[in-house]
Amino acid sequence: MSTYSLELATYPLIARMMQMGILPDLEHYAQLSERLGIELACIQAVLEDQTGRPGFNANSYLQVGDVLFNQHGLEPIKLTDTGDPSTNDKILEALEHAHGIQVPVLSTIRNYREVYKLKSTFVDVVPSLVQRWPYDERIHATFRTTRVVTGRLAASDPNILALPKHGKFAKDFRRGLICEPGHVLGEWDLSQIELRVLAHLSQDPVMLAIFRGELRNPDGSPIDLHAALAERIFAIRPKDQNNSRHRLPAKAINFGLPMGMQAQGLCLELRKNGLDVDEDDAQCWIDETMGLYKRVPIYQQDCIAEARRNGYVRCLSGRVRYIGGINASHEAARSEAERFAFSTKIQEGASWVAKQCQKRIWDDLLNPYWKQGKWIEPLLWCHDAMDLEMEKKLARDVHEIMTQLMTIPPDGFSVPIETSGDWGENLA
Repeated sequence: MSTYSLELATYPLIARMMQMGILPDLEHYAQLSERLGIELACIQAVLEDQTGRPGFNANSYLQVGDVLFNQHGLEPIKLTDTGDPSTNDKILEALEHAHGIQVPVLSTIRNYREVYKLKSTFVDVVPSLVQRWPYDERIHATFRTTRVVTGRLAASDPNILALPKHGKFAKDFRRGLICEPGHVLGEWDLSQIELRVLAHLSQDPVMLAIFRGELRNPDGSPIDLHAALAERIFAIRPKDQNNSRHRLPAKAINFGLPMGMQAQGLCLELRKNGLDVDEDDAQCWIDETMGLYKRVPIYQQDCIAEARRNGYVRCLSGRVRYIGGINASHEAARSEAERFAFSTKIQEGASWVAKQCQKRIWDDLLNPYWKQGKWIEPLLWCHDAMDLEMEKKLARDVHEIMTQLMTIPPDGFSVPIETSGDWGENLA
């Protein structure tokens, strides 16, 4: 099926999600708003201490630019239309990856903006969102399929796909999305899909063997990808590994790999999880990773060479993404473009697999159940996960069907697809 035909085949499901909406617990969000306000006040105090500026506004691009580019001497990556250095979220993310260890205020600014955005753009506006047509006390977001260059679904009014899955407030936030009495919410997630796409694209023999279950522990059990990497890095057998000191760094590297994560980014990610790591150790771990997955760095350079040669990369589905800045003289801009050239193919491939799942869910689950008069509705497709609301009595049968539908690999795909799922009274 062509990319265009597959896109069209997902539209009925997307339209149904917009029509259905999702039910919020308004009292829960009122309490959460108060907690977020306290959190913002705490972050603000840290910001003022780090910058030495009372009343510092992390949402002001002029104040943030002054601190980063004048006070700390960082080099701007991009200029705005007015000629000022850009400090948008993507630029701050790139700067944090490059300088976050030396300039801690970068992480604090991003943290403030994340909490502020969560509070101001969703939590505080929930009451007004549920008053809109069709007055069913649900939130009806608008979904678009042409807004994200990798083909992923985008949402607005509100951006309900930005639901936090990790972090301090993630679970509390998701707990506020509930279902009707007698119903349950179910979520099914494509397990490690970006790593599986990377294994297929790079044809790395170690990744392929692990995902296919061809490499096994001495007791005969399949080798876990994170445990295998942890053994390579720390020379400790899987059964003797500590979750926080061994498995967590390996997991961070594996999931950062499709994003082109560098040593600075790995340090920042691990420090968020309470693990203090210096940059030299992080670089050694990344080097060991590339030593284990020997085909991945070769594939990475192939992607960069393709982008330099053509000005774009062609993805798994045939979609083309143009990579601006791939031949830029500015080192930071060029490095960011090289990371995009590599990560785009992986993220687009994951989106391509997800859309095939969406089509099967519409054709082989929802339509047959509706014909039988059963109550089941699609609510969200959030990145790699499908959220459904259904009668409680249907949960176990739906779980079996969803597991079957979401584990069918695309034609010619090199590794099996796995999924995990569960259901309950709220999205947490």
